[in-house]
Amino acid sequence: MKTKYAFLSVASLILVACGSTSEVTSNENQSESSQAVAQAAQDPANAGYYIDGILYTLVNGELEQPIEESTAVNKFKLLDFKASGDLNKDGTDDVAVIITNDTGESGTFYYLSIFNSGTPVVENTYNFGDRVVVKDLKFADGKFQVTYLDRSPEEDIASEPSIEITTIAEMDEENSSFVFSCVDNAGICF
Repeated sequence: MKTKYAFLSVASLILVACGSTSEVTSNENQSESSQAVAQAAQDPANAGYYIDGILYTLVNGELEQPIEESTAVNKFKLLDFKASGDLNKDGTDDVAVIITNDTGESGTFYYLSIFNSGTPVVENTYNFGDRVVVKDLKFADGKFQVTYLDRSPEEDIASEPSIEITTIAEMDEENSSFVFSCVDNAGICF
């Protein structure tokens, strides 16, 4: 009889242990998949960026992804530019960063990306140029501002960028979406 109880006790412990292990595993899987789409303003190197309605998630500041029906590879990279400030006036700093997308074909595209208090925002990126030279990213006057060098529309894309442009990101009046504009001294911005 004692042997029967001992056997049942051991069997119960094994079942409980196996059940606990599977619960922990599924929780780990849940948090892994949650991290893949999290908009972590505190860690832009491991965050998701919406570009043209598609979510691209960087890991350690980079992502390489094959382009369908092509031999080219999309390469995304987080640059060292980062600024923070309360863009949406909710009392919590928002974060802006710059990422590049090298498609392996025509150029390297630069994006200003904004995280509103770590909350996902569809189309949280703005393409501000192809093969430009970024000089600065800052938060001033309640807006994010990225200053970079670009070319005039008449110049060949292979020529060295020399015209200074500032792209400005702010919130709309309803505080629900971003408004992007730019200023320059050459009349390139509309």
